Amino acid sequence: MAQFIKSISIALQNIRANPLHTFLSTLGIIIGVAAMVGILALGDGLEKTARDQVESTTDIENLMVSSVRYQTLDEIRVPIENPAKLTLTNAFELENQFQDRAIIEMYSRRSASAFFNDSTSALFLEAHMDRAVEFMTDSLSSGRLIERKDLINAENVAVLTQPLAENLQVKEVGETIKIEDREFEVIGIYSSGDAAPKAFIPITAYWNSNGAEYYPGLIMKVKNIEEIDGIKDELNTWFDNNFEKGRSGFTISTNQMRVEQFSQGILIFKLVMGAITGISVLVGGIGVMNVLLISVTERTKEIGIRKATGAKKKDIVLQFMAESVTISFVGCILGWLIGIIGIFTFVPIVNAYTDIGEFQAAVGGGTVVAILVIALFVGVLFGTYPAWRAAQLTPVDAIRHE
Repeated sequence: MAQFIKSISIALQNIRANPLHTFLSTLGIIIGVAAMVGILALGDGLEKTARDQVESTTDIENLMVSSVRYQTLDEIRVPIENPAKLTLTNAFELENQFQDRAIIEMYSRRSASAFFNDSTSALFLEAHMDRAVEFMTDSLSSGRLIERKDLINAENVAVLTQPLAENLQVKEVGETIKIEDREFEVIGIYSSGDAAPKAFIPITAYWNSNGAEYYPGLIMKVKNIEEIDGIKDELNTWFDNNFEKGRSGFTISTNQMRVEQFSQGILIFKLVMGAITGISVLVGGIGVMNVLLISVTERTKEIGIRKATGAKKKDIVLQFMAESVTISFVGCILGWLIGIIGIFTFVPIVNAYTDIGEFQAAVGGGTVVAILVIALFVGVLFGTYPAWRAAQLTPVDAIRHE
């Protein structure tokens, strides 16, 4: 270890002795690493921005569960006897199991009619738990949403969308409307971009009214898209352990194709851009080899004296390999600094000329590890031949070298 540290010290002395020569020879590494830092940081930032855009405009992160209620026999679709049915207890259990990875929402929906004073309107009656707000993109114009207490007590409360409130001429919260033959207190009016008239009620109140013939579905909003496959497998195992029909009693639907396309697109981007920047790193590695070959020529006599005084081939190899890694590491550090400065200059320009939201570059620990691996790889790969050439010199020929 002491010898290795001494070799690094000698390498730093050589760099200080010929700073311009070393800088020009490692310019390829500096440019390549700077570009790679930019690609990794901007790639991660692009992936995060793309995720935010996709998640805000699509349901790519949603996983839907529904009971299998029909089967096909002789090309005829017939009902299944006693199909598996999810309960609110099941939903709470899954909520606890996946609380750090997904948001659970149970729902049922059907068409219905509503009455208020002299006004009548058809509507879509949607029953939910208290997590529906996590799946909504708009906001309330007044009142509140359904809460856990409403769910547990099966309260007859409803949140109306603006179109339904206008159809029924409901002006404020606190009014009582009748949905079919039951009265519901309006606790909120929802400013939805959807023009359809809808009423949201607790799923327990829905079951108490006309739920016996309806089978609730389950939506899971997964926080990390890459975990969808794993969560789907865990759900299937959970069904096997908690239902007589197991996983065959339920259908789990995902937008898996879109998830795979999304992930593959980001991966291809990183690989292609990484390959392009890798060319600069390889060119820089050739520069390092050039520096070391010149160093071997300039220090031939020094090598001969060292070998004559007892230095072994491995000692000479270790010295030049240490120099190679040190030069590569210095080039990588300079490239990393230039890359960091470059991306923090580039990101504000992107935000100023686009309207995709707050685009940010992500510089994580993975980038630092990648830089260290590159330095070690280039140093070892392109330092091997000069080190071997130096070790092959015989003491007599080396000392006589002019």
